[in-house]
Amino acid sequence: MNKKIIYLDNAATTKVEPLVLDLYNRAHEVYFANPSSIHKLGQEANYVLEKTKENILRMFKLYDHQIVYTSGATEANNLAIKGACLRYKNRGRHIITSIYEHPSVLEAFRQLEAEFDFKVTYLKPNSDGVITADNVIANIKRDTIFVSIMAVNNEIGAINPIEEIADKLKAYPKVIFHSDCSQLIGKANKEINFNKIDMFTVSAHKMHGLVGFGALFKRKKIDLLPLASGGGQEYNLRSGTSDLASALAFEKTVMMALSSFDDRYEYVASLANKIIAHISMKKDEFELNLPNPYNPYIINFSSLKKKGSVIVEALSNNGVMVSSVSACHSSKEKGSYVVASLGKSDVAVNNTIRVSLDYNNTEEEIDEFLSILDKILGEIR
Repeated sequence: MNKKIIYLDNAATTKVEPLVLDLYNRAHEVYFANPSSIHKLGQEANYVLEKTKENILRMFKLYDHQIVYTSGATEANNLAIKGACLRYKNRGRHIITSIYEHPSVLEAFRQLEAEFDFKVTYLKPNSDGVITADNVIANIKRDTIFVSIMAVNNEIGAINPIEEIADKLKAYPKVIFHSDCSQLIGKANKEINFNKIDMFTVSAHKMHGLVGFGALFKRKKIDLLPLASGGGQEYNLRSGTSDLASALAFEKTVMMALSSFDDRYEYVASLANKIIAHISMKKDEFELNLPNPYNPYIINFSSLKKKGSVIVEALSNNGVMVSSVSACHSSKEKGSYVVASLGKSDVAVNNTIRVSLDYNNTEEEIDEFLSILDKILGEIR
């Protein structure tokens, strides 16, 4: 591509930090031995692998959790949900989630419902687009064993009160609470006490790390049914040769994301405000799908007169990369089930546009994006 690109699809994936990529490449040269091998090089590699986990747990100020490395948040979500529900099914078969979770969560619940006779309650967000703690508690039953509510919605940026949910679930000790935090880390995590959360999942490529690597953070006392059998790596929960180079890169990714939160958040919020102000002035053309509270890294709006997919394509042809729905289901569904959960009209649901920001974006890029958007509105039918 020779044309200048304005990349505004960071909720789908982010560009890898050069320092992370450099560390990954150097690690492959130094720590090439299999960490499961019993010889000296293998044991050295295993020591370094375990140290990455200790360091990351310290960054999150976690003292009663362990980390299971995975291929990403999708695998981590599936391991958490299916692993816990199938392990503790004798306690009960009622489980709770929301109707606007990431597909890797929703499909895991649907499989448990269809294939393993679990009963699922799918919670709707309130008028602000949020899953409230009171709504979760109101749906707890005697046989409820598992709750999964995402921290930040990947399409509309709604921030759910996961700490409050965790606090109120303490009254139900047999209920395990899990949260998909893929869109939270480095973006809306300033005051979260992760010690309250039984299990949460993280994806490296959502915060300038490598694609194909993620982690499940879980309380040590929680037992999971492994989804992959084999050599017993990752506490016998995720067998397969450990990827030490990616683990080192992940440690660096987490450190950079957590340490740079404040400055980056304020800057991105200023970019988001500029977009929101511009879209708000075009009420005949667009409707904002803005929850309260929301993560400024994600701005979602609907086209009211023109097809959202046509606008996204036209922006792409002009070098601006945005999306219409989550990349994980964009090829399967026309409309956004997330926006539909807000009670929006069919027009709004079928014509969504998601702009997802990053600290690498500049004010000049945002101005150019908005200028191109205005130009497109006057050209397409």
